[in-house]
Formats: sequence, C-alpha cells, structure tokens
Amino acid sequence: MKLYTLTIAIFSVFTVSAQSASYKEGLKKNIQLFESAKTPADFIKAANGFEALAKTEKKEWLAFYYAGLCDALAAFEKPTIEIDPLCNKAEALANKADSLSKNNSEVLVLKSMIVAARINVNKAQRGQKYGAMATKFAMEAVKLNEANPRAHFVKAKAILNTPPALGGGEKKAKPAFELVLEKIKTYKPESSLSPSWGKEETEKELKKMASTSSATKPKK
Repeated sequence: MKLYTLTIAIFSVFTVSAQSASYKEGLKKNIQLFESAKTPADFIKAANGFEALAKTEKKEWLAFYYAGLCDALAAFEKPTIEIDPLCNKAEALANKADSLSKNNSEVLVLKSMIVAARINVNKAQRGQKYGAMATKFAMEAVKLNEANPRAHFVKAKAILNTPPALGGGEKKAKPAFELVLEKIKTYKPESSLSPSWGKEETEKELKKMASTSSATKPKK
C-alpha cells in the first residue's frame, strides 16, 4: 500500500510538472502572437489562444490577463456595435485574473484600458463617466506599483484624453508619456512571461503628438 501511495504521489507531481511546462510553453507561443498582432483579427486570434490555455490552468492569472488585454485592444479598433461585447468579455477575464492575483497593478492597467475602450461607443455620452473610471484604475495601478511602466502609460493616456480645461490634453500628457520611457529603462519583469509591453505604444503616442505640434506651428 505504501509503495502504491508513493507511486501515485510521484505520478501526480510529474503530471503537475508536465502541465506547468506545457502551460508556460503555450503562454510563450501566444505572447509572440500578441506581440506581432497588427489588426483586431490578430488580437482576437491571440485572445482565443490565451483563453484555451486558461482553461488548462484555471488557477493561473496570466492567461486570463493576456486574453482580456487582447480583447480590449481589439475593441479599440472595432466598429461601435462590436465594442461593448468585446469589452464585456475582456472585463470578465480581467475579473477572473483579479480573483487569482489580488492587488495586481497589471490587472488594474487592463481594467483602465477596458473602460477607455468603451468610450468609443459614444464619446459625447460616455466620455465623462468612463474617462473618470479609466483615470481611477490608472491611478490605483500606479499606487500599487510605482515602477510599472504600463500603469504610467494608462495614466498618460487618461491625461491625454482629458480636456485641457480639466487639466488634460497633449501638453500635460507629453511629460507623462516621457516618464513611461524612463520607467521602462529600469523596470524588470518578474519573468520572461510577465507583461513587458508599453515602449512601442508610448513612442507611437509621442510621435503623434510631435506631428500634431509641428502641423499647428505657424509658418514663417
């Protein structure tokens, strides 16, 4: 009986180890899809891969996080009628990640992005409500982890999307985006599978602002 019990224990450890290795390999593969995604269809394909992976390791938050992130990013580029369904899906995934990893700055970054995407359904009607929510989540993300570049990125986006009369706009957002790049220089992800995006997105925002500034300068 002791031998039987020992055999079962060894088999169980081996099985868990194999599942863990398979999960990490799956994450790595889907992260590559996420990083190379260019279109909403690309992001949704990556999201589906992360969701399938999440079903195999239901106690790990990263696959749920990445799936929600991909759905949120797709929502930003979708027609208005498709935004809320994608955001609803992303929100459910974010809540699952939150339940598995409490007080996680990265999850709050995701929540900020989801509510920001909802604004695009109707900017006039939703801007104030969801803009405030996006700012709230961003500020909480920064508070939880001051070193997290992505927390500063969504904070900068919230500033950019706030009217200048209310303390936002490009002039206020520019130094906030520049701070993101400074944070990236010193930030060390927990592992090779941890979130590390943000540099390309920040540089894109700064480039857009530089282009706008150049276009509005009076010609000599």
